[in-house]
Amino acid sequence: MAVSANYFDGQSAKDHPVTLDMNGTDLLFSGTDVSPTRWSLNGLYPLDPPSPGQPFRLTHVERPGARLILRDEAFIKTLVASSSHLKGGYSWADISHVFGWIIGGLVAVATITYICMALLPDRIAKILPNDWRNRVGRQMETAVVEGARICSTPKGDAALSTMIDNLAQGAPDMPPISVHIYDVPILNAFAVAGGNIIMTRELIEKADAPEEVAGVLAHEIGHVYHLHPEAQLVRLTGMQVLASIFTGSNGGNTTTNAALLATILTYSRSAEAEADAYARETMVKASIDPMGLKVFFEKILKIQGDMKGSSSTFKALGNLFSTHPGTEERIKEITPLPAGQVAVPALTPDEWQALKTICVR
Repeated sequence: MAVSANYFDGQSAKDHPVTLDMNGTDLLFSGTDVSPTRWSLNGLYPLDPPSPGQPFRLTHVERPGARLILRDEAFIKTLVASSSHLKGGYSWADISHVFGWIIGGLVAVATITYICMALLPDRIAKILPNDWRNRVGRQMETAVVEGARICSTPKGDAALSTMIDNLAQGAPDMPPISVHIYDVPILNAFAVAGGNIIMTRELIEKADAPEEVAGVLAHEIGHVYHLHPEAQLVRLTGMQVLASIFTGSNGGNTTTNAALLATILTYSRSAEAEADAYARETMVKASIDPMGLKVFFEKILKIQGDMKGSSSTFKALGNLFSTHPGTEERIKEITPLPAGQVAVPALTPDEWQALKTICVR
């Protein structure tokens, strides 16, 4: 059925009366000064949703500046019934496109986040200035120990230095480290930024041989060597920045918040494997029996640490295996010295006794 309509060509403000008809999948219209024109129904879209008693304005994807104005309500109803996208609002196609963009954006953000959080921290950690490492390391150590007494006696300090020197025989490129033992009743050891290593009284007391402590110390030196504390701090700082962008918060203080410290000092399985490999290689090259570390790990699996009387930060950090995951699997990787290699004691009996009593007042 042919109806009257008005056509604006988009070139001038003059409207052109036309006769309009629908032929299958097309609209056909022409007028005195408008040549016969065909607009496909699929290419139509409404400038306004159809409303009873109001003109219905249409345009076409091929002529976005032109428009048709329809007033015949019967024709409008027929047209809209045959082309539901002319009803206005959002169609399933529109919604699917929106969701497609949203999902694509989330995938892009996730990819960028993965690259920034998984790949870049290790590279950034290598270029951090030493004064920054040392300053942040001191802050982290202070936050972790929360005022706990540092254990120190002349003979105990000398024994600890000797153990480090003996390990260095198997690691000529050992990074500079600073090792402190604190009077804290939790069995754990941590490496923080700047080469600072924290060990606890409980760890020393639970060890039955110096090789057990030497193995734990070698493992923590491995974290220092691979810059795991710095990389983890960079990674967490990046996550906090992202969180602050999305939430508007400041993310808290990275180096003093107990929960964040626990996150920083909880490494991935790959990082733990790197530290384990460093410890095993160092002990073998230094001829210190790595089975001491295996015995100690097996012992700790049964003990599981004692958190009684500990500070809030140490409670958040937990025991040795809450910060060193997958221990049972890693124990299997520890093997004895090669056949024919003679073991060298990590400490003499007198030195070991001095280290064992370093926290005794």
